[in-house]
Amino acid sequence: MSKTTDTAAHVLIVDDDPSAVLLMAHLLEPLGIMHVTTRGSQALELALAIRPDVILLDIEMPDADGLEVCRQIKAQAGLIDTPVLFVTSHADAPLEARALTAGAIDLIHKPVNPDIVRARVRNYIALKQQGDRLRQLSTTDGLTGVSNRRGFDIALEREWAHSGRSGDPLALIICDIDHFKGYNDALGHVAGDDCLRRVAQELERHARRSLDLAARYGGEEFVLLLPGCAGTDALGIGEGVLRGVSALGIEHPASATAPHVTVSVGLAVRNASHQSPQHFVQAADEALYRAKRSGRNRLEVADDHGGRAAVPTPP
Repeated sequence: MSKTTDTAAHVLIVDDDPSAVLLMAHLLEPLGIMHVTTRGSQALELALAIRPDVILLDIEMPDADGLEVCRQIKAQAGLIDTPVLFVTSHADAPLEARALTAGAIDLIHKPVNPDIVRARVRNYIALKQQGDRLRQLSTTDGLTGVSNRRGFDIALEREWAHSGRSGDPLALIICDIDHFKGYNDALGHVAGDDCLRRVAQELERHARRSLDLAARYGGEEFVLLLPGCAGTDALGIGEGVLRGVSALGIEHPASATAPHVTVSVGLAVRNASHQSPQHFVQAADEALYRAKRSGRNRLEVADDHGGRAAVPTPP
């Protein structure tokens, strides 16, 4: 019941009637990968895990109110742009109005017309994927190809909220290219742009898991957002960034720190002292500036009380 392609659309079908689920999945199978459940109470969990391109949702289910499920889905930052189509045997205007108010984009009435259902779902998949491409362009740094500041801000808000709900750890690495102005002055902006791209690629190499995010924070400053990453693991990644950039061996004739390009790194792991995403970023940023004041080409960690925990410069 799936189409094996990296660009395949994902469709989530939620209906308490197993025969209706199978029928709809069969009708829509040519459009992509089908995910199904007969339990409305599982819809939100599945939607968060799958991130579907479209959701078909029964409006009346014994274990969950379809309207409320839709509202819960639309309350999630990562699902707000996902089209929800209600499937119902009712055709009264007040119900349709409530469905649209709950966040649905359209309704499909039973008994379904196969050609109309396929056409509607195909159109909504196309709109969703077009929107995804536009959002990706708007959150990508044009020079380096990693996420830009806007993309980072969006991801931080999302992962901060998830970490608060689940209790999962969250780590943030901020790094700054040492003496970058001198590099530009000595070698020119073309070489500077190439240096930024190479450092960004190295940073992205350490964003190994699907939710990890490498981003250009501004100028010569980059960030790594690491959801689900605890202190020891985050420290290992930070040290890897420090060593990895040095290992690139990019000659830096204007550096007072080393003959090659290096970075200073600040690391924060979310704890009770961080009252907001902004305070979390500030903790990592302060650790970065301690690293710079302490000689650069090193990593420092913000501890639970905003103090200092240093990692020596790598050999």
